[in-house]
Amino acid sequence: MDKNHKSNLINSVRKKVGWVYSDLLWLSEDEAQRANEQRNELVSRLSDWVTYSFQGSKPHYGPLSPGCLICGNGGWGCNYFNNRCTRHCFYCPQDRSDNKACTPETDGIVFNDPAEHILFLKTFKIKGVGFSGGEPLLELERLLAHITAIRQEFDNSLYLWMYTNGDLVKRGVLKQLRQAGLDEIRFDLSARSYNLDPVILATEFIPTVTVEIPAIPEDFDLLKNLLGKMEAVGVNFLNLHQLRVSKHNYKAFLKRHYHFLHQPGLPVMESEMCALQLLNYARENRLSLPINYCNAAYKNRFQNLDLRQRKARLVLKGFEEVTQAAYIRSFRVADAPEKIISMVKRFEEHKCLPALWQCNDRKTEASIHSDLLPYVDWSSAEVTLMYVEPGLRLKNQRGGVVESNLEPMNAEVFKANAWSEIAAEGWRRLYKQNRSPEEVFKFLFQNYPLIGANDLSHLQKETGELKQIAAWEELERGLPEVF
Repeated sequence: MDKNHKSNLINSVRKKVGWVYSDLLWLSEDEAQRANEQRNELVSRLSDWVTYSFQGSKPHYGPLSPGCLICGNGGWGCNYFNNRCTRHCFYCPQDRSDNKACTPETDGIVFNDPAEHILFLKTFKIKGVGFSGGEPLLELERLLAHITAIRQEFDNSLYLWMYTNGDLVKRGVLKQLRQAGLDEIRFDLSARSYNLDPVILATEFIPTVTVEIPAIPEDFDLLKNLLGKMEAVGVNFLNLHQLRVSKHNYKAFLKRHYHFLHQPGLPVMESEMCALQLLNYARENRLSLPINYCNAAYKNRFQNLDLRQRKARLVLKGFEEVTQAAYIRSFRVADAPEKIISMVKRFEEHKCLPALWQCNDRKTEASIHSDLLPYVDWSSAEVTLMYVEPGLRLKNQRGGVVESNLEPMNAEVFKANAWSEIAAEGWRRLYKQNRSPEEVFKFLFQNYPLIGANDLSHLQKETGELKQIAAWEELERGLPEVF
């Protein structure tokens, strides 16, 4: 990894964590090197056995559950049904002191009844709903009402699953869930000492039964002996999550001497090793149970990608483009009014679609689509490349989640000012034509006009920006470096 990129990640994590940063356990350079070697050795042994889905970020043996496929491919609506729970797991990222009932919500949008939930699903073209908590079964009647209403509205075109610790799973409950239309149930067995009884019961009623647990390092020996038992009782899928830090669980993690990684979500290094070791154990013992390692990198990349994509579809303007990473990109051209008017005439003469540009009232600035860059007068114009994260909010809380009641709430994430024509051409080659970075940066250095005293520093600025914007143009691939 590039040293500057690594330094930026460390600084970003330090800023996000604040004063707690110094209290947490981080890997030294030597520890990080050893951890990378150990992780790479585990990955190497799995190379002929696992599949790496979603740009190499999700290693798994066997197929993924239908719900996991929907999550990765976009279209998952995670419905947080309540804050209440029957357990107090040390790894829980939520505030367990807050045990009050709450209204179901997805992406921060609250649903007072199933009808409001259905409006959301239609507007955002959701393909699958996962009911989470807390513990959703503490609100059984309301849960059944939502499942029933969704199934009646969409028939079998939506896939429905729920998460539970199993405490409230009984024969009658499972029968009601299936009759309402539940497709899959996921058990966090670690919450109740890995007791398989509710899982076994669920296999009689629910078509797909999944065990979804955090990869707890201290439980490795127990888990490896449980794999064969899960397979024997009819578990369809095992999902292993990488532990991640929140302000509500970090003290418990410190007591266990976990090391944290400089990645979004602050994942636990030992948890990743545990998951990969379990995959290796299953391989060595020729187990057939499908196992999915759902790590922090995958969650950050693809679950957040899904959220951005669904919002971008509703807020996108004609002069804007959605990048592969689902950020919104546009170019702004500032110039004298007569220059802006002249540029627009060139657009019209070449029959460019009117939606591809938008001028301000004073005609001193125009926002344009990248296809219009060849029409810019680079001798006088100041060109800015913008990236924003798409966001939405309700205009009227009582108006429902319909397109007419949604308005953009985009947040700027990056701006590159005063770009040169040669930098724009480098950007086009790098991110529109998908040429290699080596080829593009060679092109820049060979063609950049180094005439004035400031040209070299400007070249360095623009090449640095071209590297930086990769974070908003593309999703990273593979498992991230351990540090």
